[in-house]
Amino acid sequence: MLRPRMIVVSDYRGFRIEVEAVAVVAGGRYNADLRMRRLFSRGKPIVERVTCYKLTPDLAEHAGEIWAKRWIDVQGGT
Repeated sequence: MLRPRMIVVSDYRGFRIEVEAVAVVAGGRYNADLRMRRLFSRGKPIVERVTCYKLTPDLAEHAGEIWAKRWIDVQGGT
C-alpha cells in the first residue's frame, strides 16, 4: 500500500497550508486537495480541490501549493 502523500507549509503569511495529491479516476493523473487555515483561529478551514491533471503526485502537490499561496496573496494574508 502506498503511503499518503502530503505537503505541509506550517506558516505562510499567517496560514497553515496542507496539500494532498488525489488520483483521478481515469487516466492515471493527479489533482490536489487543499486545506488552508488561519493560524491561531478557530474558524473553519478553507477546503479546495485544484484540478490540474498532473502526471505525478509530486507535481500535483506542487501545483496545489502554488495555487494556495497565490490565493492567500490575493486575499491579503498577513
